Amino acid sequence: TSPLGGGGVAWVRQYECKDGRWVQFHAANSRFVNQFLDVAGASSWREEGFADRQRAMTDPEFAKELLARMIALFKTKTAQEWEDLVNAAGTPCAVCRNTAEWMEHPHARESGMVVQLDDPNLGPMRQPGIQAQLSATPGAIRSPAPLPGADRDRILTSLSSPASATRTAAAPREVLAALHGVRVLDLCIILAGPTCGRTLAEFGADVIKIDNPAREGGIAFHLDVNRGKRSILLDLNKPEAQEVFWALAGQADVIVQNYRQGSIEKLGIDYESVRKRRPDIVYASLNAYGGSGPWAKRPGWEQLAQAATGMQKRYGGDGPPVLQPFPVNDYGTGFMGAYAVALALLHRRKTGQGQHVQTALARTACTLQSVFFNDYEGKTWDEPRGQDCLGSGAMNRLYQASDGWFFLALTERQSARIGAVPGLQGAPAGGLEHFLEEQFAKESCDEWCARLASAGFGAHRATTVEEIIADPWVQAHGLSLTRDHEPAGLVTHIGPSARFSTTPMQPGRPTPAPGSDAASVLREIGRAEDIDALVRCGALVIEGVQGR
Repeated sequence: TSPLGGGGVAWVRQYECKDGRWVQFHAANSRFVNQFLDVAGASSWREEGFADRQRAMTDPEFAKELLARMIALFKTKTAQEWEDLVNAAGTPCAVCRNTAEWMEHPHARESGMVVQLDDPNLGPMRQPGIQAQLSATPGAIRSPAPLPGADRDRILTSLSSPASATRTAAAPREVLAALHGVRVLDLCIILAGPTCGRTLAEFGADVIKIDNPAREGGIAFHLDVNRGKRSILLDLNKPEAQEVFWALAGQADVIVQNYRQGSIEKLGIDYESVRKRRPDIVYASLNAYGGSGPWAKRPGWEQLAQAATGMQKRYGGDGPPVLQPFPVNDYGTGFMGAYAVALALLHRRKTGQGQHVQTALARTACTLQSVFFNDYEGKTWDEPRGQDCLGSGAMNRLYQASDGWFFLALTERQSARIGAVPGLQGAPAGGLEHFLEEQFAKESCDEWCARLASAGFGAHRATTVEEIIADPWVQAHGLSLTRDHEPAGLVTHIGPSARFSTTPMQPGRPTPAPGSDAASVLREIGRAEDIDALVRCGALVIEGVQGR
């Protein structure tokens, strides 16, 4: 964050508006910038050079003047006026709402991100809906959370009933990856969609990454999200490239895309178009706000999902809204997209039927906030919030030791035994938090974590990302990998975290140079001899595209 409030470059940051509320604005490309300038009555800025996104990121004085202009401009309208105006032009913008406001919002309700059911204890309750949407085999909230022990008799009765079927053990076979033999076309950009493809590759799928060589800014986060894939650069706006796409689709089991709703239809490669040729295709769509509801066609990124659903307001507390530093909704949506694809493939294996699966950043944001994301009569909105928040109470918070910070996490039952830990004898019933602060400050993190662990309590030093990726245990378990990536050289990245005993996950090959697999991919569909013609017409690029 900056002293002026908000954070980020002028074209992607939060702005305070006329009514004192904030919006998250996100003009991530030149088209969005120009759309915004036109509807904001600032088209003259173009002639003055202030539509230059690249200069705004490289020239400090220019960036400072642009930011001052933008801050003043956003003060001329209310937050809701800006959200309506900017989105109508096609550029992303969202009011920074709190969670209670999002639960009342028409889009959250109409899209099913928020649902209502009758809780046996609290009565009518609103809470997150189903995160991943499957067209043929939709999930459902089967019941509210039961009262403790309510299903005891039914469960015990089921245990005494004969099994409905006897499974025959499969014959031993060669150990393969869980998704061995599955081919995926990954058309995605940035984080959420490509993370879905990367995860499928880690489970053994053959993932072909199709990137647009003409995309402004190159291939973002390429080294992170395109590990384990094969890379080809196709401009799907050109009919010659679409011929290649349809040939690849003829051999694919899964297509993953994260275009905004309406854009993929213009290309003619949306689910309905693909399904006419491939009824058994599993087609995954990931976007910002989901496939239904009044915001379904709005573009968006991590920042917008955090703003709209209450995350930025909670993280900022009583001050300006603050963006959480890690893109939790992007990665979470990618993982849930892969989960939905796996469910759809299981269904196809049983029935031969393909289907459309969907998920969205805003849906993930609702799910990740589940502990706070519920509303009922008498609800008190008192969740931990703000940059100074250390936890939810004396037994669940960060404490400062003599050489750093550690997190203590105890259950209510365990908290009664805290005085048995050496150095914490005489812990008072009242004022416990202050007592612990004083005692923990006397010795090191490692010493306190060891003592607490010996007593059966949860405690861990607060570490940095740099410390984690260099940790010997993390490296030994393949959660941090350092490998050679051409042309970047040695790159350290995360490894797959799930552990399968029979069909283990694999990190896959290091990230390929963009477009480097064009020859092998085209050879497999019988189009190897067309490479020169595709390059000449601009449908295919072999090398020279930026990846980062």
